[in-house]
Amino acid sequence: MSLTDFQQCKQKLRILILGAYTPTKALKRLEGLRDCLIARGFGSARLAKDFPDRIQYSQDSDEHFTIKSRKLIEDWAHVPIFVFFKKADNQGVSSEITYACLRLFEKQSCCVVFFECGLKGFSTQIKGSVKITKKISYETFSNDRDLCNLSAGHSLKMLDRLFYYL
Repeated sequence: MSLTDFQQCKQKLRILILGAYTPTKALKRLEGLRDCLIARGFGSARLAKDFPDRIQYSQDSDEHFTIKSRKLIEDWAHVPIFVFFKKADNQGVSSEITYACLRLFEKQSCCVVFFECGLKGFSTQIKGSVKITKKISYETFSNDRDLCNLSAGHSLKMLDRLFYYL
């Protein structure tokens, strides 16, 4: 494999970053992770909000955004990254990782979950569901730089696995 082939595949690897959008600081951190991955050559790193809402999955906005994120995880993403921040509303990402655990058996080995150190009051049901799959990777991170390094490392591992598919 040439360096050019490697760089082209990095650009093609579709990374979907899922996490809390509230408070605004959490969304800014997710955007920072996306930008960090793009700067490292993963040109197709995206948040669900980066995709326009041209297709209306439901007239009900709750249903629309739930279906949208599920379709992106299932149909668009090669590498779904689920991020749980302390001091953030993690209910949405909890639902998304539960969906992946219960429905996306073929994609689970490409998924990763990152839990911020010091995350308190968090349901063991989420970690338990991830562990039961025996396929979804999970790690803890201490700061945004650590999160980017871990995300880039996981993405490189998935790039190696998916190289010929891309």
